[in-house]
Amino acid sequence: MSRLLKSHHLDLDTPDPLAEEPIACRADAVAPAFVCSWTDRGLDVAWVYLGGELDVATAPQLEHTLGEPQLQARLVVLDLRGLAFIDAVGVRTIVNASIRSRRAGRRLVLLRGIPNVDRMFALARTGDDLEIGDLGTPSLAPLALHLEQEFA
Repeated sequence: MSRLLKSHHLDLDTPDPLAEEPIACRADAVAPAFVCSWTDRGLDVAWVYLGGELDVATAPQLEHTLGEPQLQARLVVLDLRGLAFIDAVGVRTIVNASIRSRRAGRRLVLLRGIPNVDRMFALARTGDDLEIGDLGTPSLAPLALHLEQEFA
């Protein structure tokens, strides 16, 4: 999991009797902020970008975003490339959204994230419930071409 570290001045000559590890090795870790934004890509496609950590605290924000009326496109791409971490609640939120999309005749396609994020989906055995791919995946090829032309 990617973490940002705050720097502190450490007095290495003063031992800390409560420390489990040497003082020089400790730092306060700060989790990356969760980002959940979307854009309308035309062609009845919406792109939802996720960044930071998707967990029990941030999953309701994703659920709210995916439920917005503007995101009822026939294809919603959930871009996981910016996620640093996902827990079981985050996985379940995405699986439930995918199932709701299919029942409504729409598609929710996940754009593969970093290996740790991808591993959570494998561990949860979500293969039958999710469509996961890369920009090179045939089902995403027309979208990838559209993105290349838009940002060229």
